[in-house]
Amino acid sequence: MSAVLKQTQKKYKISLLVEIVIFIVVLVFFSADNYIVFLSFLFGSLSVFVPYCVFVWLMFFVKQEYENTLKMFYYGELVKFILTICIVVFIFKTFMVNFIVFFIGYFITLLLNNLLPFMVSKYFKI
Repeated sequence: MSAVLKQTQKKYKISLLVEIVIFIVVLVFFSADNYIVFLSFLFGSLSVFVPYCVFVWLMFFVKQEYENTLKMFYYGELVKFILTICIVVFIFKTFMVNFIVFFIGYFITLLLNNLLPFMVSKYFKI
C-alpha cells in the first residue's frame, strides 16, 4: 500500500470521527426540543452521511483491482447517489419529518463532508 493511500485513509478516518462528534453534539442540542425535530435532523444527516461513508470505504479501504481509478471513482459516486435516493425516499415514505429541519441536517452534513477532509489536512498536518 502506498504512503499516499495510507495518508488519505488516516485523513478520512479522522474527518469521519470529527463529523460523528459534531453530530452527537448537535443531536444532544436538538433532543432537548421535540422528537420530530430531533428525528428530522438525524434522518437528514444520515441520508448524506451513510452514503458518504460507503463511498469512502469503496474508494480508500477496498482493495482496488481496477486499472482505471477514475472508473472506480465514478462507480463509487453512482453507488453513493443511488443509496442517497433510496434512503431519502424511504425516510419520506416511512416517517413524518419536518422538511426544513431535514434539509438543514442534509446540507450541514453535505458541507461537513466536503470541508472536513481539507480542514483535517490543514490542522493535523496529514
